[in-house]
Amino acid sequence: MNEERSCICPLVNREMWDSECYDVQMVRYGFINARVLDFLIDKPKSNVVCENCSFNPLRNVGKKETLLF
Repeated sequence: MNEERSCICPLVNREMWDSECYDVQMVRYGFINARVLDFLIDKPKSNVVCENCSFNPLRNVGKKETLLF
């Protein structure tokens, strides 16, 4: 089993767990509402920051449509 890791998120400048980062990506892609987050994000800024972030768990998955079952 993989342990959850954390990093200092350049988008919100605080420690963030993998699961929180995943939720941010789901908000960015429009799959969930931003109200599920415990913090505010700047969506246009997140598109730039998250696409280039090495901690983004979905950075190399390809088309976002393939994330759905």
